[in-house]
Amino acid sequence: MKIIVASPNQTAFGLVKNILVNAKVQNADAAHTTGVEDTLAALSADDKGRDMVLVDWEFPDDQLPTRIVAAVKTKRATTPVLLLCVKAKAGGTFSAMKAGANGVVHKPFEPMALLRAVAEAFKPKERQSVNVEFINPFIDATRNVLQTMCGVEIVRKKLFLKEDHRMLGEVSGVMGLGGAATGSVVVSFHNRQACFLVGKMLGSETPTELTPEVCDGVGELINMISGQAKATLAKTKYHFNISIPSVISGAGHEISHRQGTPNIVVLFNFQGETEEFALQVCLAPTGQ
Repeated sequence: MKIIVASPNQTAFGLVKNILVNAKVQNADAAHTTGVEDTLAALSADDKGRDMVLVDWEFPDDQLPTRIVAAVKTKRATTPVLLLCVKAKAGGTFSAMKAGANGVVHKPFEPMALLRAVAEAFKPKERQSVNVEFINPFIDATRNVLQTMCGVEIVRKKLFLKEDHRMLGEVSGVMGLGGAATGSVVVSFHNRQACFLVGKMLGSETPTELTPEVCDGVGELINMISGQAKATLAKTKYHFNISIPSVISGAGHEISHRQGTPNIVVLFNFQGETEEFALQVCLAPTGQ
């Protein structure tokens, strides 16, 4: 196993190498790179899937980590890529996660935390399927609610299966679902987006910061989205009950989801803008 550490300095590389040596990880090697080209060059030529790339988030060029992630995943999509990032900045890693990063190891990291993250990244994943009967009503409801209540047109960008608990934004509205189908639905916005939407919904000036009133507004939006999806699914065998919504905020926040259930994420943006927000649906028939 070769672990490539892409970092602007030797510090992170030295720490990783020492952890591997002290843990006596079998056939482990480490390499230090500082950019896109040398990181790609460091990937093993045998293509047996034994490489991992750790990308330091502290480059002076704050776009470089994302470019490294994207380049590695383009060359070899199966290579695990983890970000090394202080927890306070983890909320800003959205672009790298979108580019294909598999997760974040918070700095300063404990040896066991790093070793667990490495082991987890190489663990075989069970193949999961997307049930469009679940996801499509939530996509439609998100579009309808934001258009009707906020006057905002949205564009669907991407759908993928998510394998961790990190949220793609700084503020998330969360609602639990139970009944014939159980799980959760989450909509995550960046702070600016949440303030903009709540201002539009209330017909007031856009708030300049995330206040309790804005969080209440996000909770109401997720309530309406779930309610519309519930009405659609009530016509099928997958009817459910809705819990009272809650709102969680803060950079790098995490929300646990039901184990063994596909965790489907759909990315959108406001028409004419590039910043994205995420709808997450983790829902399965009761008994699965």
